[in-house]
Amino acid sequence: MDAAQGQLTANVSQSTLNGTPIYMSQLNSSFPISSSAAGAAAVNANDNKQPYTDSYSFTIAQKLPWSSLMEVSYVGNASNDLQNTGNVGVNINLIPVGAMLSGVNGGADPNALNQNPFRPIKGFGDLALVDNNLYANYNSMQITWMRTKGRYTINMNYTYGKAMGSLYSNNQFSVAENYGIQSADRRQIFNAAYSIELGSPMKNKAAGALVNGWQLSGITQIESGANLSGNNGGSFGMNLSVNGVNDIVPGSVTAQTPNGINISNLSILGTPDINLTPTLTCNPTSGLAAHQYVNGACFGLPSSVGANGPSVIPAVYGPAFFNSDLGLFKNFAFGEKKKLQIRINGYNFLNHPLWSFPGGNNLTLNLNQAGQNVNTDFGYATQKQGHRVMQLAAKFYF
Repeated sequence: MDAAQGQLTANVSQSTLNGTPIYMSQLNSSFPISSSAAGAAAVNANDNKQPYTDSYSFTIAQKLPWSSLMEVSYVGNASNDLQNTGNVGVNINLIPVGAMLSGVNGGADPNALNQNPFRPIKGFGDLALVDNNLYANYNSMQITWMRTKGRYTINMNYTYGKAMGSLYSNNQFSVAENYGIQSADRRQIFNAAYSIELGSPMKNKAAGALVNGWQLSGITQIESGANLSGNNGGSFGMNLSVNGVNDIVPGSVTAQTPNGINISNLSILGTPDINLTPTLTCNPTSGLAAHQYVNGACFGLPSSVGANGPSVIPAVYGPAFFNSDLGLFKNFAFGEKKKLQIRINGYNFLNHPLWSFPGGNNLTLNLNQAGQNVNTDFGYATQKQGHRVMQLAAKFYF
């Protein structure tokens, strides 16, 4: 930290230090401690890294019957030295773990203390030393089957992949502690696209003008669910303001430690720079009921000093995505240059609604004083979305 402090300078008024720049180590005696200390950011002069990505893949292709081709590929990449402008791993003025605990401050309530006197560099709040220290990677197996002959064009592909990287700022002391499965990760993805020329079954010229020459096309998509824990800050918005066992009344009562101090990262961890996260008592994807995707009974309350849940909760996936669109069209020629196209489209033509979570309450963890989840809707997908949409279109080309 001494080298980092030496790189970050500040200009002060001429009446104070004759307008000359001073080093961070001098600030303690130059600025008074206040409840609204200023923050600052600078570039780490010792960091000469540039973000880069290594991409790698190999493919095995095999011709199959029915004039088709199958390819099996491994596709991956790794990105390193990504720019980090946040506080995770770059803030040089973090409050040390345990510094604000009641036991080391004469029994004072940490939630009522001014945080700035506990910082290593007095007179300032967060001091970010921008660095290139983030990383991410993606690895996948991809299978493709294609047929492009005659009246049939079919393309099917399946991907089994995993996207990892830096996620939240739950632990500002360590980039590694915030590394996990990314919020955009979809573990399995299947797509099928097809186009079929229906041919000319009618020999009668008049009937054939209406029936022959139609073309059918469509696309079907199936994806595994979204990463629910990754999209909810890694703690499912853990709320400690509850009343009783079954009634959720935000802001009514806050869970407390045995000595009557409200539970927070200050009272449990002694620092505001590590977020309080729920502890895990079992696998949150086990013991699920119908349309339940997260088991709220598997989360506990960190209520004793030094206790905390993981910075990154294991990935919990929500409802799968399914959609199938279908289109039917035909071109009616009028001379050499003019034609009329009739198109009928069915979006979600199977009329398959998707289970989803209405608002944030179904994914908000509410813990009472005993550390029990009292949100009876938590983890349940209670709403269906989506319906069939039909579209009829006509286009005249000339």
